[in-house]
Amino acid sequence: MAQKIPYFARNFADVRTELVNYVRQYYPQIFNDFNDASVGMMLLELNAAVGDMLSFNTDRTFQETQINFAQERSSILSMARTFGLKVPGKRASATIVDFSVIVPVFGDTFDVTYAPMIRQGAQVSGGGKVFEAVSDIDFSSPFSDNGTPNRLVIPILDGSGNIINYTLTKRELVINGSTKIFKRSVGQNDVRPFFEVTLPDNDVIAINSIITLEGTNYTETPTVDQFLNFNDRWYEMDALAEDKVFIEDQLSPSTQSGIKTGKWSRVDRRFIREYTDLGFTNIIFGGGSQDIGSLCDFDVDKTLVNRIGDFINNMSLGTTLTPNTTMFVSYRVGGGAGTNIGPNTVNTVNNVNMFVNGINPAINASVRNSLTVNNPLPATGGKDEPSVEEIRNLVRYNFSAQNRAVTIKDYQSRIQLMPGQFGAPYRTGVLEDQNKVSVYILTLNSNGSLSNQTTSTLRGNISDYLSEYRMMNDYVEIKNGKVINLAFDCELFIDNQYPQTQIISQAIQEIKKYMDINNFDMGESVYISQLIENINNVGGVLNVINLQIFNKVGGDYSLNEISQTLANDGTGEIDLSQNYALIGDPISMFEIKFPAIDIRVRVRTN
Repeated sequence: MAQKIPYFARNFADVRTELVNYVRQYYPQIFNDFNDASVGMMLLELNAAVGDMLSFNTDRTFQETQINFAQERSSILSMARTFGLKVPGKRASATIVDFSVIVPVFGDTFDVTYAPMIRQGAQVSGGGKVFEAVSDIDFSSPFSDNGTPNRLVIPILDGSGNIINYTLTKRELVINGSTKIFKRSVGQNDVRPFFEVTLPDNDVIAINSIITLEGTNYTETPTVDQFLNFNDRWYEMDALAEDKVFIEDQLSPSTQSGIKTGKWSRVDRRFIREYTDLGFTNIIFGGGSQDIGSLCDFDVDKTLVNRIGDFINNMSLGTTLTPNTTMFVSYRVGGGAGTNIGPNTVNTVNNVNMFVNGINPAINASVRNSLTVNNPLPATGGKDEPSVEEIRNLVRYNFSAQNRAVTIKDYQSRIQLMPGQFGAPYRTGVLEDQNKVSVYILTLNSNGSLSNQTTSTLRGNISDYLSEYRMMNDYVEIKNGKVINLAFDCELFIDNQYPQTQIISQAIQEIKKYMDINNFDMGESVYISQLIENINNVGGVLNVINLQIFNKVGGDYSLNEISQTLANDGTGEIDLSQNYALIGDPISMFEIKFPAIDIRVRVRTN
């Protein structure tokens, strides 16, 4: 009869029992001493322990292949890569910093020749954390790098009331972290498909740029402009299979100050980034060949060369490195939950590359030395690297987040991800009618007011950017949104023991604060009952007797009329009887354009 061993006995006790039964059945003449102190039982128990350990290791090995049960960080990361999920490391916090300088007078304004330029990467610090400016800071322009108004000009007066200088303040975005440069010579052995480089720091939060330059004897660090050079640069992708990036179109002039014209461009020089289970960052390059480019040295049809290249490099997933070159990696380290700090904390200038090009060297030096910084808002968004459970959920739900725009919210979210140098609408509204998607945008003018006078550059950039994400049969049209200008007339019943001027001033501030455009999105309704409650809470206010809201149209105001019914066509008074609210429309926003004249508060006393 064949000897049968039950394989379902997998723990120590069961394996021991089965071994004892086996020996009793098949070797009764050789071994029959089953006392715990016998040598034979020692050997049986040793074998039972080995079996128990092998069973445990088998269970754990299988467990680490299952997304719902895996415990090791390396296993979860491996599954994430298999499913095409890019797992983030630490997240950097970000905040707004006011960069201020003092410049001399010229005529009835400031001398623009002394307005400085600060290059991107300028370092400031506070609370033990370092932050870097994400773009150039040009004090001569009233706009930020993405075309948003961000400059404040304040005169400095002497004792007689004469203007002696001006303070220029630029409000710019800064991100936590400090930039480091990694340098590596590329030899012949490095020219292989999917070559990996591991950066020496385990707290890398971003790759700013990677370039390769011919030659291997570089002693100086490349400049900012060199790191941004299209011909030398490698581009980070979510996956090596992607081959297009949204970059500046050098041949198309921009119609808007502060932003560049963008286009999708196919790039062969691309890389991906992966985090290891120990927190280090691997950079992985492509697997194709660049040799096809040598055919261009001959007098042949360039279109044919490109077709040959496409055929040869099919599934190449980008190009390999070139031998006898030097790789420079500009990356930023930092991040984590500890980088979330409070307001008015970032006030130290660390390392700033500032240019002042006035004719007087002494004034140039004075402008440079006058630089001060401060963050009016807290730094937020910092986050530690995701836990095993967070990564597990990211893997589970990865496929529900497709890299395409399907719903209205998809389009709105995707627009916000367009690189900032190509413009950023202040607010967007999206309407969908079968296969037509209409995107309505609003921007801010130099005074910080809403504007629907958008430029062709911004509209074109948004249209081109969305073209890679829209559904194949969707038609996307970019249009200007509507601005509904308002005026408020409020009558209050107040306690005569309180100063009238103070009550009026506070009531006006409550209306301004409540109607601040930063509080609303396009299409959002404004409920007046909450505003009335806020006014009633002002000290000395007994009751809001009456509140009228008017639609201001024409002249210095927008030409857009509210779709809501008017209580008085002549004055433009809006009928608030429906839900006591300003009813929003998906393509418009409400705004008090001139608060000084369009908010009127009258009082009655008891």
